[in-house]
Amino acid sequence: MRIFRHYVEPALLALGLIELASFLACFYIGYFARYADLQMISSELRAHALPALVYASVMSASFLATGLYERAAVGDMRTVAIRMLAAFVLGFVVLAVLVYVFRGLDIWRSALVIAIPASAALALGIRRIFLWLVGRDAFRRRILVLGDAEGVARLRALEGALGLAPFRVVHTILSSEALGGANDEEHLLALCRAERIDEIVVATRERRGCLPVRALLRCRLAGVPVSEYETFFERQTGRVDLDWIRPGWLIFGEGFTQGSLDAFAKRLIDVSCAAVGLVFFAPLLLLAALLIKLEDGGPVLFRQIRVGRNGVPFSMLKLRSMRIDAERDGPRWAARDDRRITRIGRILRRTRIDELPQLINVLRGEMSFVGPRPERPEFVALIARELPLFSERHRVRPGLAGWAQLHHPYAASVEDTRTKLEYDIYYVKNWSLFLDLLILAQTLRVVVWGNGAR
Repeated sequence: MRIFRHYVEPALLALGLIELASFLACFYIGYFARYADLQMISSELRAHALPALVYASVMSASFLATGLYERAAVGDMRTVAIRMLAAFVLGFVVLAVLVYVFRGLDIWRSALVIAIPASAALALGIRRIFLWLVGRDAFRRRILVLGDAEGVARLRALEGALGLAPFRVVHTILSSEALGGANDEEHLLALCRAERIDEIVVATRERRGCLPVRALLRCRLAGVPVSEYETFFERQTGRVDLDWIRPGWLIFGEGFTQGSLDAFAKRLIDVSCAAVGLVFFAPLLLLAALLIKLEDGGPVLFRQIRVGRNGVPFSMLKLRSMRIDAERDGPRWAARDDRRITRIGRILRRTRIDELPQLINVLRGEMSFVGPRPERPEFVALIARELPLFSERHRVRPGLAGWAQLHHPYAASVEDTRTKLEYDIYYVKNWSLFLDLLILAQTLRVVVWGNGAR
């Protein structure tokens, strides 16, 4: 399912909506158990609809922020339980702040004492049922792959690599054999009906004279979706396959558009949130600056040239987390357990506090809240030789948070950068304010669980 150009898995969307409804129900259970007049149920439901919606929305947002709608996490009940505990703690804190700020919001703690445990029990039950249905392939699309040996192998590998894979390859036809009986207009359609195929994926590099065009057209007109490998891969993974994509797919496909109104709204959000963020985090920044100064007496801020929008370099600000002489031997990628990082710096990096001065870069217009992470010119020159599409990520402002940072650890090599570039190209191709908000909502789990910190 595509929402504002971003692909959303229908099963996870349905799970989210069901849990949202359950949170609404649990709020009313808590409220009715404590306060409501059962003789006036209809008026009571209407009178407290806003607090109920606030409660349900906060809890759903907390689930999203802690990664509970992440495909890799959904299938492990132990991970679900840990993250659910974090989500309810976060939700309670947010609700406490909202009640304090908006005094007219009728959300009582005594009602939450019932609503939150009820929500947790119901959510765990829903997750159990969801996993039971997943185990019976209730949400898996049945795929027929028509392609060369490499394309078939890639899709089978993808099926095995994806947690709770949303598809299953049930039949394959090699393109070298497809022009036989498969080119008969009815043969392929009959096979699809017999195997209950939900979608045909064409996965072959060479198409001229190798595809049963009439048979594929017959299936398409009969209601069986036919997809290219590139589009199918993008939809299932949230990235593009740089090893496979053709220039024509990028040229003639959808995406890579940004309206002036959207761009203005994005910039307005950036400026507003950066200004508020600098004021809100000022005490934390002062404390971090003091600790950095006490550790080794060196400078607090670290300025580094990075490549920004349209390839224009800028000076990116960070709290210094490495020794003063960290790059005496020249620039290099940070490594796991990097000895150049100071004791305070390790904490700052782990919690991403070292990134907070970049709010100034956002105010200046050099960065955005969401976008590909900016690289150093030395690394850009190196990477561009290996990855020709790397320059495409410079079409947008670099960001504090990014789609690639949600899905892949810190890039410590060209190969890591290649994988992150696949996510960055997806972001540039399918950008929308909805995707930006989704990334910001999920960035909390990167900070909490430490994804990508190094």
